[in-house]
Amino acid sequence: MAFVSVDAIRSRLTEMNARRAYFEQKAQTPPERLVRHEVWRHAYLADPYLLGAPDDRVAKRFKDVMMNVTELDPHGKLGMHDVLKDDTWTRKFTHMLEEYGSRGGTPVDVVQKARLPILRYFENGDPIALKLFDGYQAPSTRFLVKYGRKQFLEPMLAEGRTRVCPASFYNNPSHLASVQDDEISRTFFIPTYKERLAGKSALEFQGHNIVFGEDDIVLPVVSRDYYLFSLCDHIYYRMPTDFDADAALIIRDPALFTQRIISHFLAQQLDWEPLHGPVTYYDPYRDYTKIRVPEMSKHFGYGYQREVRIAFKAKGPIKSALEPVFLKIGPMNDFAELLSV
Repeated sequence: MAFVSVDAIRSRLTEMNARRAYFEQKAQTPPERLVRHEVWRHAYLADPYLLGAPDDRVAKRFKDVMMNVTELDPHGKLGMHDVLKDDTWTRKFTHMLEEYGSRGGTPVDVVQKARLPILRYFENGDPIALKLFDGYQAPSTRFLVKYGRKQFLEPMLAEGRTRVCPASFYNNPSHLASVQDDEISRTFFIPTYKERLAGKSALEFQGHNIVFGEDDIVLPVVSRDYYLFSLCDHIYYRMPTDFDADAALIIRDPALFTQRIISHFLAQQLDWEPLHGPVTYYDPYRDYTKIRVPEMSKHFGYGYQREVRIAFKAKGPIKSALEPVFLKIGPMNDFAELLSV
């Protein structure tokens, strides 16, 4: 890992301060005003949290942001995330542009690697979602979607056969990239460029002396294992490709489905506390103080999946490795339907 030297931090910060002063001068010179992207640029220049981050970590972040700033529409066309609905990702992307601007520009290989997961949607022609959802009219009320293989979703619809896996199950290299994640460990980063400029290599944090050397503080947070069952909150045309799915189970009564999963799980597994709702996607460089329920949080690189989760955390000690729990919650035909190709 190539760390950022103090000299590089100092040089880049000098350039950033000059750009920051330019935007401030523009904002104070009538009739000029800053447009939205300039406001975002100024905000980053005032707090360049990636300034001291090593190149590979910045490249990984660029890829994660790229995955979320793009959308696949119902016509199979790739476009930008709707900034009028939510400007979070466009703002983060603008921050990335400012940071790479201080590093001499965005490297071509970084852009190419960031594009590879997006190009996967078209590697077999049109995305499979176009065929899967062709002519389908989504419910006008709230619903959930479970993407998967038809061979597994058919018995789920007919009999309610459901597998609830431990969070540790998903940390497996054999899984698809969109599925594989360490759901137990979360790593946060705390910028230290100010401390490094002041000649420091350690600081007190939450009562501990943390040595960071030439890096930002790397803060791993590990939770106990827990159970989870994942769904999506709507139809998204990237999801069938992401999950290697040839089918989608549309659940028109999320409350009933959630109640069945929870009641049947607790009937088998005592001393577990149920949790359910939308997943909170955390930014590893911005949200290290905001995550209070790790079982309901996930790295922001997966934010575009808009996961809704039913989870279970242990009330007491976990005495042995968790194994998948198989449920049979009953037929779902009266409140769900299966689409397949």
